[in-house]
Amino acid sequence: MTAQRRIILTGATGLIGSALSQRLTSIGYEVIPFRSRHDGPGGFNHLTGKIDREALEGAHAVIHLAGESIAQSWDEAAKERILASRRDGTRLLSEALAGLKQKPEVFLSMSGINRYGLTRKEILDETATVSAEGFLPAVTEAWENATLSASEGGIRTVLLRTSLVLSANGGGLRKMLPAFRLGLGGPIGGGRQRMCWIGLPDLIELILWAMENPAVHGPVNAVAPQPVTQAEFARTLGAVLHRPSFLPMPAWALSLLFGQMGRETILGDLAARPAVALDGGFRFAKPDLASALRQAIGE
Repeated sequence: MTAQRRIILTGATGLIGSALSQRLTSIGYEVIPFRSRHDGPGGFNHLTGKIDREALEGAHAVIHLAGESIAQSWDEAAKERILASRRDGTRLLSEALAGLKQKPEVFLSMSGINRYGLTRKEILDETATVSAEGFLPAVTEAWENATLSASEGGIRTVLLRTSLVLSANGGGLRKMLPAFRLGLGGPIGGGRQRMCWIGLPDLIELILWAMENPAVHGPVNAVAPQPVTQAEFARTLGAVLHRPSFLPMPAWALSLLFGQMGRETILGDLAARPAVALDGGFRFAKPDLASALRQAIGE
C-alpha cells in the first residue's frame, strides 16, 4: 500500500471511527489505528508526552477523533480529563505532524458546534464569531487551537465541528430510543431550543469529502442543513417509531439529573448551518430529520 492511500486514524474503535474505518477500507485506503493513551508503537499518550512519530511518517492523511467522553458527570476531575484529552492530545499529535520529514497532505481534527457558544439568535455558519463562554466552548477553543502547529507547518487542517450523530448503535440516539419506544419520550426544557444533528452515514461521507477536497480547510460545520427544535426532534422521532412523544422533561429536572453537562448540551440553543459543505458541492443523502432517523433506526 502506497503512502498516498495510508490513513492514520485515532479513535478508530468508537462509533464514528469504526464506521469511517470500514468506509475508507471499502474504497481502497489502508487504515492504521493510532491508539490514544498508549506509550508503545502505534500510539500516543498526552499524559506522558510520548508519541510514535515513525508511524506517522508519509501518511496521506491523519484523522483525529479521539477524546474523553463528554457524556459523563462533570465534576472537576472529569472536566480536566475532557479538556486535557482534547487540548494536550491534539497538541502532541499536531506538533509531531509538523516535525515530520514526510508530512501528511491533510490533518482532520474533530471539534464541535459548541465553538460558537451556547446560545445564538440566528443559525450560524463557519464565518460567525466564536465564543469561549461556558465549559464546552472553552474546550473546543483549546481543542482547535491545539491544531495550530500542523497548520503553521504547512499541513492542510480541517476542523470538523459536529453535534448529535444519529445512530442506533451508539451516541445520544441510542440512549433516547428505549424511552421513546415505550411512548415515554418528549420535548426537553420547553422544547424551543434549537439543535443540530447529522446521520452517521452522511457524517462519514462528509469527512471523506473534506479529506479528498484540497480546497477545504479550517472550520467545517459537520451537521445536516436543517436544524430543528427539541420539540420537533421529539415529535419526529415519535412519528418514526409510531409512538406518542408528548411527555416533557422540564429544564429543572434535566439540570438536576445531568447538571452543567445537560445545561450546555441539551438545553443550549445550538443551531448551525453547513455552509462550507453546501457551497463546496457536498450533497447530503439524508438532509431531513425523518429520513435520517429512519435510516439510523434501520441500521
